Parts: sequence; C-alpha cells; structure tokens
Amino acid sequence: MEQRKTIMEKITDRVIYGNDTSWNMDIERFDWGPGVGLYGIWKAWQATGKEEYLRFLEEWINRHLKEAYVQKTVNSTAPLLTVLTMWEQKGNEAWLRVCEEIAAFLLEKAPRTKDGGLEHTVTEAGAGFSQQMWADTLFMVCVFMARLGRVTGDLRYIAFSRRQLADHLRVLRDEETGLYFHAWDCAGQNHMSGVRWGRANAWILYSTALILSAIEGTEQEWRQFAQSAAAMRAVQRENGAFGTILNDPSSYDEISATAGIAAGMALGRACGVLGREYDLSIEKALQAVSAAVGENGEVGGVSGGTPVMPSAEEYRTIRIQPTLYGQGLAAAALAEAGRGKTENAPQSSAVR
Repeated sequence: MEQRKTIMEKITDRVIYGNDTSWNMDIERFDWGPGVGLYGIWKAWQATGKEEYLRFLEEWINRHLKEAYVQKTVNSTAPLLTVLTMWEQKGNEAWLRVCEEIAAFLLEKAPRTKDGGLEHTVTEAGAGFSQQMWADTLFMVCVFMARLGRVTGDLRYIAFSRRQLADHLRVLRDEETGLYFHAWDCAGQNHMSGVRWGRANAWILYSTALILSAIEGTEQEWRQFAQSAAAMRAVQRENGAFGTILNDPSSYDEISATAGIAAGMALGRACGVLGREYDLSIEKALQAVSAAVGENGEVGGVSGGTPVMPSAEEYRTIRIQPTLYGQGLAAAALAEAGRGKTENAPQSSAVR
C-alpha cells in the first residue's frame, strides 16, 4: 500500500509541477482533460493529506473559475466536479455559485438529442456531434450534477443525473456482451462504428459508481452496475490490463481504460456491491497501471483524445501519449483501491 501511495504521488506531482503547453498535458485550461486531471489531484489529496495538493487546486480555481462561462459545453463542465468538492472543503461561496449557475444551464438549456439525452458538446471548433450521446458525458457532467444534488439537497440535480445515467446506459449497452459502445447516434438510431471502446466502458463503470453512491442508488440501479462490472471483468487480460477495444484481443493494452475500470470496481467493492471475487481483478489492474508509470510519474500506455472513429482499425491505431486524463484516472484508481467501506451503500447485498 505504501508503494502505491508513492506511485500516486509521483503521478500527481507530474501534473502539478509540469509546465506543459501541449493540449494533452496542459492543465491551465477549463476543459475535460484538465478536469479529469484535477479530480485525480483531489483523490490524491484525500489519500495522502498533502496540503500542497489542496493548495494547487485552490490556486487553479482562483485563476480559472471565470472560464466556466466562456464555453458552456459537456466537456467544459468537467472541472466543476473538483470546484464543487473544493467548495465542500473550503466553503468559498463564489465557487458554489458558479457550480449552480452552470447546473441551471445544463438543466434548462443544454442541447438534448431527440431521445432526451444530453448531446455531447465539446470545446473544439467545428461541426460538433449533433444528436450524439457519448459515454464520456457521464463523467464530464453527470457525476458533478449528482454530487451537487447531494450537497445542496436540490432534488432537480439528482433527478437529472439519474435520468441521464439511465438513458445513456440504455442506448449504449450491448445486449450481447453486456459491454458498452462508445456512442449512440440518435438521428441514425445506431452505434456508428459499433466499437466497445475501453475508455468508454471505464467512463461508464466509474461514473455509475460515483453517481449511485452520491444519489443513494436503488437496488436495481446497483444490480445493473454489478452486471456491467461482471461483463468487463470477463474481458480482463491475463496481465491485468483492458484493451482499447475490450472484446478484441488484438487491440493494445490501454491504461486509462484499465485505471477507470479498476476505480469503478474498487468503489463498487467499497460500497458493498461487488464481492471478494473482484479483489484479484482490481489487484491485477492496479499492477498493470503501476507498471505503466515512469520514473518521472508519467502514465504510459494511454491513447490520445478519441472521437467516435469510423472503424475498429482506427481505434487500434490511436496514438499513445501522456495525458491529463490518464494521470487523473490512474491516481483515482490507486486512491479508490485504498479506501475503506463507503457510506451510501445499498441496503441489501443481494445486488451481487
């Protein structure tokens, strides 16, 4: 455990003390990559208590908070999850006010697909992804909304997160394998290339556990989570990793997917939903994640930013590079695996 704490600190320090300006590792932006990186720092602070981590987050928020209004998109919402958790810690009411104002936009004005799901909107210029629902949205928006509902007592946010979770799981689930597709095209009523992308499944499993633990998920909701975890466990590789295409043994090991799935399983264990049979899966996944961390704390084996690709072959050839979301998910996985039993677990162990 002490060794993993040291690895977590190396991963986190690489983000805090780096001076990167490339898109994939530049944390000085209000976007989804930095948002996942910030959440990893928050989880590392919870696990280590290192005040320098908390200080970095506070200073980052003070530098960037006004940027929350520049682009109101799914992806630019991601940093607000850490802003909200920092408000819980520090009580700065200006931080909460921004969270509630962006949440009001999401409730009332954010683009919806004709199926009722949030349209996956991004910060990059271009045509966008009209009428598309992506697995990524659950982490970028719905975890934040669930937690906001919990800490404020506003049931609108809880209802929103519960509905969006249910809608995304419904349209993205592959009934044949129990795994999830990357996205759903509501206009064409199809999954486009139909790939069971590794990181999409990581977003889904970890986000579902975070959302349900925040909103006190029902037994049925937790049961569906457990079924998803079982489907992913069935395609885990012998070395503990998960592939960039989960059901394709020829695709490369992908460490951000491995970390996100491990984080979801570890939180499921802490909530009492998953049984002891998952301990070995989590342990092997963490070994794969730890082995991918370089001496400088950089997490290797992470695929670059990935829109819905036209074919499975194009998923297999996505460039490997260090990324903030790779750093954040790796830190989160190590932190989740080190936590004890959590509150808001379901009342019955029958969900297993």
